[in-house]
Formats: sequence, C-alpha cells, structure tokens
Amino acid sequence: MHDIRFIRDHPVDFDAAMKRRGLAPLSSEILATDSARRAIQGQLQDLQSRRNVASKEIGARKSKGEDADDLIAEVNEIKARMPELETEESSLASALDTHLMELPNILDDAVPDGSDEDDNALLRTVGTPVSFAFTPRDHVALGEALGQMDFTTAAKMSGARFVLLRGKLARLERALAAFMLDIHTGEFGYEEMLPPFLVNSSAMTGTGQLPKFGEDLFRA
Repeated sequence: MHDIRFIRDHPVDFDAAMKRRGLAPLSSEILATDSARRAIQGQLQDLQSRRNVASKEIGARKSKGEDADDLIAEVNEIKARMPELETEESSLASALDTHLMELPNILDDAVPDGSDEDDNALLRTVGTPVSFAFTPRDHVALGEALGQMDFTTAAKMSGARFVLLRGKLARLERALAAFMLDIHTGEFGYEEMLPPFLVNSSAMTGTGQLPKFGEDLFRA
C-alpha cells in the first residue's frame, strides 16, 4: 500500500509515477479524502479534550456544592456527537486505505516506459540461443501431443488460460515443488509450513490478494 505521507509531500511526483502506470492524476482526490479524515480526527481530539476538561469541572463544582447542569449537558452533547464523527472518520479511513491498496506500485526509474510488452527493452542476453536443424515446437504443442497438457478440460473446469497436467508432467511438477522445499529447508534454513486452507481478510490483505482480487475469492 502506498504511504500517504509520500503523497502529501510529493503529490506531483506521485502523479508522474502513476502516469507511468497508465493512470490519470490521482493526488488531488486522495489528498482531499485524507484532509477530510484528518479534519474529523482533529474535531474528535478537540471534543475529547473538552469532555475531559468539562468532566473535571463537573467534579470540582459538585465538590463545592455548585450547580453543574450546564456542563453535564455539554458533556452529554459531546458524547452524542462523537460516535457520529468516529463512524465518518472510520469510513473515510477505510475508503482511503482501499484506494491506496488498489493502486499499482511505483516503478523503479530504470524500468522503461511503455504501454505493453512491445515497449520492453532488452537489457542483456545470457548464453547463445540453440540453433535447431528443424522447426522446434513450443511446450504447448509438445504437451498436447504427449497427452500431458489438457487445455480443453481445464477450460471447462476453470476458464481460459488454465491447463490440466496429466501423468508424467503432473508428477514432474510435484517433484519440482518437493525438490524446491527440500533444498530451501535443508540447505538454506527455511522452515516448512502447511498453513490453513481458509484465512481471514486481514491475511489476504497482507499478502496483496485484497482488495484487488476480492471479486475472485470464495467466502466461507
């Protein structure tokens, strides 16, 4: 999530960074919400402070046998007003956080500008491309020819752009996953964990799944 303090201090830079991601200027809208939230926070702090002072004055008056009905009425009015402001502040804070979490990250200065992959810049190549005496087939064609990549069934199960692995290829993927775990836990000090299959919204937000993919998730 973007740091609101950076946007406050560098709104022009933030808008320029978002423009590189294909977005229109957003800092004014974000800062307007932030200002409204902070204004309400200030009101709440002032009311809390006044309530504390008035409560002490009530105690002082009563100890002297003096009337404190005006202060009691003021404190009751403050108590009635604060929940409304707290709800409004919470709503603005939630809207602001959601907006900031939905925005793309700021690109590094070294990343080339562009609208799609056609604008990518080749920085370097490693090794020499293999030259074949025949026209090679890609992994999709090979996988389908071997009967180990099934796009038709996957599309029925999950939609487009998914694949169902079969037989030896499915076994290979499982073996590679086990190999990766064994290497990292055995040689690099990582601890293997098996997390719960269901997690709460806070965990999903912390891992970047929410709010971006909220409509694609299942709830239990």
